[in-house]
Amino acid sequence: MPVSDISVAMELRRRRRNKRYRIVAGVVAAVVVLALGAIWIVRSSSLLTVDTVEVHGAHLVTPSQVKQAAKVPVGQPLARINTDDVAARVTAMDVVGQADVHRKWPHTVVIDVTELKISYQVKTPGGYLWVDPNGTIFNRAAKPTPHVMWATTSSGNRDLLRDVATVADSFPNQLRQHVDHIEATSRDAIVVVLSGKRTVVWGSADQSLLKAKVTAAMVHVKATRYDVSSPEHPTSR
Repeated sequence: MPVSDISVAMELRRRRRNKRYRIVAGVVAAVVVLALGAIWIVRSSSLLTVDTVEVHGAHLVTPSQVKQAAKVPVGQPLARINTDDVAARVTAMDVVGQADVHRKWPHTVVIDVTELKISYQVKTPGGYLWVDPNGTIFNRAAKPTPHVMWATTSSGNRDLLRDVATVADSFPNQLRQHVDHIEATSRDAIVVVLSGKRTVVWGSADQSLLKAKVTAAMVHVKATRYDVSSPEHPTSR
């Protein structure tokens, strides 16, 4: 092949190679521009800002109370919301055990609330104290919470509060409908007051599930006083 032909072929290859480089460089540049534009839209523009806060799982508190505690900055770009900070503020509420926060594009922050479980409420002269299964008082209310059992007991005795929770949580539905309230003067002197001024001598919280099962069977026996403190040998009169 003549030298001139070789030179022409090499020049053509060089031009094709340079053209490919320019195409690749152009594509890369376009991708970078698009990526930067997307980042700007997500993080800074007004197209993806927060305009809605959804609350799920709130029963002991209202969604409005959760939103107030969450302090989600409406109008801020959704991507810039610190979901961990929002969750921490909601979890700090007395009745909340856990809060999960996530974004729902394009404009919503979702707060899923898991509340502490209320076993019963202690009636006091100043209102009602909410008690969880561990005997922890986690809220105070001026009025009784509907459909939640109440008790009279010492609010300063954590062990006794926990024992009363054990008793309250042991009631099956068929017994719960007969229970008016619980009275506990000490850990070994727990009494369950039924409708019709009937009483159940419970004793301690030991064997509460068995005691509840025995009581549920005995409430149909006409009596004013039942004693299940020894559930293997219950009595009534």
